[in-house]
Amino acid sequence: MASRYAPKPQQQPLILKIHSITMSGLNVSCFLTETRWNVTVLFANWNSMLEMSIHSFESSLYYNYSNPISCAVVEAMHLGLKKQRLVEMQFNRAQCGEEQPYVDDWVLERIRKDEIKGEMSFVVGMKLRVSYRTGILGWDYDLNPHCPKLDMQLVPSTGNGGIIFDHPKICLVPL
Repeated sequence: MASRYAPKPQQQPLILKIHSITMSGLNVSCFLTETRWNVTVLFANWNSMLEMSIHSFESSLYYNYSNPISCAVVEAMHLGLKKQRLVEMQFNRAQCGEEQPYVDDWVLERIRKDEIKGEMSFVVGMKLRVSYRTGILGWDYDLNPHCPKLDMQLVPSTGNGGIIFDHPKICLVPL
């Protein structure tokens, strides 16, 4: 139920910026089970009146927009007024628990071809439960940020790669 006191969409206080992505241990023949991706994301609250709490959440890493290949679990965090936190999201099989994302053979083949070319593209997907508070008033929202495609360069024949962005990639966070 909407409240006239709720934050307006154009006043979204949560800002998400992806600063870097690195990959190590790429081995398509092992179905990506040994591969590790680290994505550094800035969670920021620019608002001087609202505090926010982000509940613990699972994030997915997608190959070429729609093919989930790994997951990461991010612990709950609190962002006070005009505060920010840099979080390293670690995508690997241990983070997924017992249920790994199923990766089709044709996706593995495309990843193998991209490895030969020396570049790959990924997208980070998140579903957040955020609680906003000001004084005694509070609102809870389920947010689905839209993060841009992350193009990464690979070091030939190593299974490693990464990029640190000169200008962080901004994820849109509709309210």
